[in-house]
Amino acid sequence: MAEEFTRIEEAPAVEVVGMVEQLLKDWNIDPASVKDPDKNLWYLMQGSAKFHIELFKFNKGPAKGDVECIEIGGTIMKLPQENFLPLYRRLLDLNSTAVGVYFAIRKNLVMLLATREINGMDYAEFRLLVDEVRYFSDHWDDILMKEFGGSK
Repeated sequence: MAEEFTRIEEAPAVEVVGMVEQLLKDWNIDPASVKDPDKNLWYLMQGSAKFHIELFKFNKGPAKGDVECIEIGGTIMKLPQENFLPLYRRLLDLNSTAVGVYFAIRKNLVMLLATREINGMDYAEFRLLVDEVRYFSDHWDDILMKEFGGSK
C-alpha cells in the first residue's frame, strides 16, 4: 500500500508570505485578522464560499527533497449522506473541463483546490490562482449543494 503524501510544517519563503499579505492589503483586509496563529494559513470568504491560502513544505522523495508549496482551497460543501457515486462522477466530469483548479474530497468535505510548488511563481500567477478558487468555489457551492443535497 502506498504511503500518503505528507506536509511539513516549516516556515516558507518570506517573499511568498509577502505576496499573501499584499493581496490581503489590496482587499483592505488586515492579514493578522484572518491568519491562523500557528500556521502559514489564512481563512477568507467569497460570497457564500469559505476559502483558504496555505503555505507549506512537501517532501517529494530522495531525488527532490522538500519543496515549498502553496494551496488555495475553497470549501464547496459537506459530503451528502447518500448518492456518492453520482456526486463523484460529476466532480470528475468537472475536473476534466477545469483549468488550474480541481475538485477533491478531504475528510467529509468537497473542496475546490489549486496547488503548486512556489518556485518560479510571481505575484500575477499567485493572484490568478486565488481569484480562480474564490470565484469558482462561490459559483459551484450552491449548484452542487442543490444538485446533491450537501450542506455547509
